[in-house]
Amino acid sequence: MYGIRKKQSKYRDVINQDVVILDDIFSQLLVMNANEDGIIYDALMTYVKGDNPKMRKCWNGAKALYFPYNLYDISDTNVAEKERGKHWVSVKVDLIIAELVVFDCSWKFTEKVKLDRFMEPVQKMIPLLLQKSGYFSHLNPSPWPYRRPINHPQNEKS
Repeated sequence: MYGIRKKQSKYRDVINQDVVILDDIFSQLLVMNANEDGIIYDALMTYVKGDNPKMRKCWNGAKALYFPYNLYDISDTNVAEKERGKHWVSVKVDLIIAELVVFDCSWKFTEKVKLDRFMEPVQKMIPLLLQKSGYFSHLNPSPWPYRRPINHPQNEKS
């Protein structure tokens, strides 16, 4: 995703500028802060303000955010050790319709029940983060729904 951010920065007249591409550290911060009862830490706000990541952008005026998300995080003890850290998806935060879209090239790998659990921190933290930023105070601060389209080519393994 860094390569996409780099091209977006270099070719401002060609590549859509109302989309923000984030890094995997952002998704890790979301998960780590999800259990803190709605407290948004400064590390997350640096992303909103455009101080992070490299080739950064402020979220003000954005229509969508994209970030990679590791469903089977290495620290997740509820997952078999051989599966930890091995399944990545891309998440789109649609700021127009207040929805999350999970793009998964191997959706058979993760059952809906498990995906519901993995998406909880994102569903909870994104609306809170947007609300606190002040740029998106018109959006609903309660958890957003997500969907996972399955009408695209799939990998046999994760």
